[in-house]
Amino acid sequence: MRFPLLLALLGTSLAAVAGPPGYHAPRRFLTPSRQPYHRDPLRISGGVNVAYYNGDLTSKLSHNTLRVGVNVGLTKTLSPHLTFVSDLSYLHLKAVDDYPDRGYSFSADNSLLTGRLQYNLFADKSLYIGPTHKEMPVLVFVEAGVGATIFNPSAAQHGVPLPPEGRNTYPALAAVLPVGGGVTLRASKRLAFTVEALYYFSSTDLLDDISQRGNPDKLDDFGTLTFKVEFSLGKSQKKPLVHNN
Repeated sequence: MRFPLLLALLGTSLAAVAGPPGYHAPRRFLTPSRQPYHRDPLRISGGVNVAYYNGDLTSKLSHNTLRVGVNVGLTKTLSPHLTFVSDLSYLHLKAVDDYPDRGYSFSADNSLLTGRLQYNLFADKSLYIGPTHKEMPVLVFVEAGVGATIFNPSAAQHGVPLPPEGRNTYPALAAVLPVGGGVTLRASKRLAFTVEALYYFSSTDLLDDISQRGNPDKLDDFGTLTFKVEFSLGKSQKKPLVHNN
């Protein structure tokens, strides 16, 4: 009699530790301060962007023609402060010369692939497990990363198309270093909206196909303003059980 009774008590204890039916404890990680947390599922995103050019022709927003591009991406939470983001974007650059007498202009349709780390300025406490858990409907972050762009500019002077400068051929490839920041608004456990601004330092002076014809000592840069809709691929996390010892 004692042995079956012990087995019954053991089974009851294990069931209590495991939690209620259907409950699956999230995998736990620890912050440097030993705070346990879980990671959100992978998220996919889609959105639109506008791009700004800063190079040999101009640095003025008023001399840029802003056109809408598109992007898709993946987002993965690493910790309450860190998130990894990878985006593939298609963007448009178009600008005219600061100097009307010189009369240069260009347009380009570029592809862009980046990988970035976002740092939340305030810890995402919705990831915490235990009494410190707190819903965070708004996240503010800064970010930086690396990437590459395939660019294909068409330059003109006084409206007359120009041949590629020197022996350059297009499309061409350049490295980029994006830096910036943004805000994420959570509509639900699965749906979020992000607005971010990024500035890209590039390794080329030919985003506009104007180098020797302009200022060969200055590399071309650009920026983007992006609006994204993010959707979680995994099941929503159950609210972590809180055990008061």
